[in-house]
Amino acid sequence: MSAPSLVGVYVFIICLIVPVLTYALVKQIWNAPLQNGPGYFYGVEVPAGFYEGAGRRWMTGYHATVSALYGLCALGLGAIVVTRRWEMTPVWAGGFALVFVPTMFGFQAWTRHKLGVDPPVRPVAFALESRRLGDYISWPTEALAVALVALSWWLLLRHAGTHFDWLTPLTLSWVVLGMIPGKMAMVRISWPLPAERTEEHFRLQDVSRRFSIRLFGIIFQWFMLVVLLGAAMLHGLLPVHPAPVWRWLLLASMFAVWGYGMIVMFRGMQRLKVMSSDLRPVGSWKTPFGRASCFGMSRAFQIWFAIWFGGILLLQLHLFR
Repeated sequence: MSAPSLVGVYVFIICLIVPVLTYALVKQIWNAPLQNGPGYFYGVEVPAGFYEGAGRRWMTGYHATVSALYGLCALGLGAIVVTRRWEMTPVWAGGFALVFVPTMFGFQAWTRHKLGVDPPVRPVAFALESRRLGDYISWPTEALAVALVALSWWLLLRHAGTHFDWLTPLTLSWVVLGMIPGKMAMVRISWPLPAERTEEHFRLQDVSRRFSIRLFGIIFQWFMLVVLLGAAMLHGLLPVHPAPVWRWLLLASMFAVWGYGMIVMFRGMQRLKVMSSDLRPVGSWKTPFGRASCFGMSRAFQIWFAIWFGGILLLQLHLFR
């Protein structure tokens, strides 16, 4: 058995990512502003006839933004194919995510700022249940993740050479360990419950909360952990030229976790879409005590995400210095 070539691996990654991005565009992204029906635009309540007037411009602007982002992604992929710089594949995939996520958050915030300036005030119901972290987070699993990160660094510090790229394991460790406080912040996420259909809104919150914790844990924690641990084992436990079977096992583990994460993501998004299709979105109203936090996110979550995502950006910018 021969070892997988890097070019082959990168081409395989591209062949996996492109269909996933296309599916996400068609099924989830292109008509995202309409996910709550024609009475809303990105969760903001709009008047009747909105999509025959100003709504057309808003949808055109949204589609132009999405098209520009996907066009930028296609341009980067085309440059890789033309120049045969296959080693830039991780930078292309990661760079697209780093651009796409804040842009979509920014567009949604701008929509909320312009269209939802004065949302209607509606009665609110209060959920008096107490959410314990242990009901949502498995502490033995988190302890295992910390132990595997420590093991990876022990192997790298003992066996990696002086010319080793330390920025990569540092970034991976930041992503993995940063997910622990991130999950804790996700447990605290909640938004006001409307007085009508309160139980349905309460169940939607809980399903959304558990889905976010599970999805972030798979994609941003365990996938990155498999990459970090695999690299550490290849450098620390195996010979200078490890047997091809070890490289194949590492690749199989990575793609298995990533594939499982994609299944969880699309199934979860579809379930949430069905559950919320006829419910009032959080951005469409405010309580007598004030407006809900942006996108229903808690202050703790916003602070954590700013630090965690900002750290990733800084590490990636340092990579290009």
